[in-house]
Amino acid sequence: MRPQLRRDPVLIALTAGSVLLIALLLAGTGGVRLFWSALPGYDLLLWIFTRRVAAMPGVPADARRFWRRSGQAAVFFVVGDLSQTAVAWLHPGPAAAVPNSFQAGAILTGTCWLIWVMLTHPAHLPSTAAKVRFWLDAGAVLVGAGVLIWLLLLPHAGGVGGAPVALLLGTVIIAMTAFSAVKLVLSGNAPLTVLAAAPMLAAAAIQGGVGALVNADSTHQRLLLAAQVLPAALLAFGPRLQEHSVRLDPVRSVRPARRPYSLLPYTTLVGLFAALPIVLRDGLGPDVWLLLGGLAATTALVVVRQLLAFRENAALLSELGAQQERFRSLLAHSTDITSIVDASGALTYVTPATERLLGKSPAAVLGTTVVSHVHPDDLPAFATAMDTLRAAPNASVSYQVRYAHADGSWRWLDVVSRNLLHLPSVGGYVSNARDATQARLLQDELRHQATHDGLTGLANRALFDARLAAAASHRVAAVLLVDLDDFKAVNDTHGHHAGDAVLVGVAERLAASVPSGGTAARIGGDEFAVLLPGLDVRAAEAVAHRFLDLLEVPVPVDGHQLLVRASVGVVDGDPKAAEALLQRADARMYATKRETQMSSSS
Repeated sequence: MRPQLRRDPVLIALTAGSVLLIALLLAGTGGVRLFWSALPGYDLLLWIFTRRVAAMPGVPADARRFWRRSGQAAVFFVVGDLSQTAVAWLHPGPAAAVPNSFQAGAILTGTCWLIWVMLTHPAHLPSTAAKVRFWLDAGAVLVGAGVLIWLLLLPHAGGVGGAPVALLLGTVIIAMTAFSAVKLVLSGNAPLTVLAAAPMLAAAAIQGGVGALVNADSTHQRLLLAAQVLPAALLAFGPRLQEHSVRLDPVRSVRPARRPYSLLPYTTLVGLFAALPIVLRDGLGPDVWLLLGGLAATTALVVVRQLLAFRENAALLSELGAQQERFRSLLAHSTDITSIVDASGALTYVTPATERLLGKSPAAVLGTTVVSHVHPDDLPAFATAMDTLRAAPNASVSYQVRYAHADGSWRWLDVVSRNLLHLPSVGGYVSNARDATQARLLQDELRHQATHDGLTGLANRALFDARLAAAASHRVAAVLLVDLDDFKAVNDTHGHHAGDAVLVGVAERLAASVPSGGTAARIGGDEFAVLLPGLDVRAAEAVAHRFLDLLEVPVPVDGHQLLVRASVGVVDGDPKAAEALLQRADARMYATKRETQMSSSS
């Protein structure tokens, strides 16, 4: 029993009170009056507990209706038992132990109402085939249970005067038990858990058999009264246990997991076969023929149900085989790689597309870790994706990384992964990978064209401005602005193709002068710029001197050696004031150009 049930004060009090009441009745203390005074209390508890379950939040409408109507049946029980309580106090004696006609009618009415409640509770059978299976199983159980009930009660029908009423009530109540098992278990839409149903069904079975198995004479009166306390207590236990189940899990408490088959029809057959040697002890009498007829009918229903199951299974196996063949064909010819990676990161399944995309056979890949195939530079992004994937069951993530090809190259793959570790049939991370190499190369080319000068390959003005804005995280940055001297004369004398060659040569020398972390850019026709984040003007002047020294080597163009000169403006300052920094560098560059021109004219 669950810990919370063992600590429930209501269940503890109900159990202790029932044990004490049974002990007093067996000891002869209180007798009939005590029994009939206590029984309406159990009926009242049943009404209270069913109403509490019906009022709990999270209970679906059909289950709520079931419990509310079950509580209405408890009202009939209360009224009927109160009438017998009055009889016991007004007319004491052994005869008061036998239910009066009003009490029997009230109990029968309440029982019939319960049967109607279960009959109208929705079964939610999804198809015609499911309905046929249900009714075959139900017929097998009800036929077998009916035979067993009759064999159980018939020998006792000739007892005291109240026995015919007891026989009628017992037959109806135990039939209700069989029907409850069929309707609420086989239908797969039980409004209560097995924990709550078990004591209630046991109560119905005990109540039905008590009146027939124990005669209501003075010899067995104590035992009869004590035995009738047990079903009353068990019936009240059910809704209280259901209340606990709803608190723990409202969904599963009214939608318990259902097996795709039921053992009840086969259990009924076992019961009939077990009863056969007992009935045969008295020879071939009516009981034997009744049992054999019930056994034949139940066996026929079970066989028909089994034949239907065989046919359905054959159809399902055929469909499953076709689906598997279709699935294998799709995977065999798919251009995408489908893979499964277990919790340790090892590949447990890959499709044949692995050989087409990565040049590796599935056999060579299985058992290896997925990270062993990922480019080292992409491992941080891959680890981030895996962390997201592991965060929760059914989590999904998309990412793009490079995977090693068998020829030593790398292939960009677009990957979509889902965490299906929680599914026993999968037990891993399922990924679908598509070749994105050409698309990635095209994206990189377009990105490069958008941020770099098409002629020189240096950064363009847009990229230079973006790098300058990013340099705001540094305390200081140096900027060099470069303008070629007399570049127009090169174009006029040698042509524009020669001018382009000169620009390319200057760009190569400028790029060779810039240290790691710096950015060389072409920002105009013959204007260049250099950004040196974190460096001051002294370090920038050293870069400018290296560049000017490299320009001392002429640029070869069509057999000519063209000497190129340039003016460089060097400044440093706060990169947050980018515009001011560029203006100062521009002013410094033109000042240098004027100084050079004045020096040349003199």
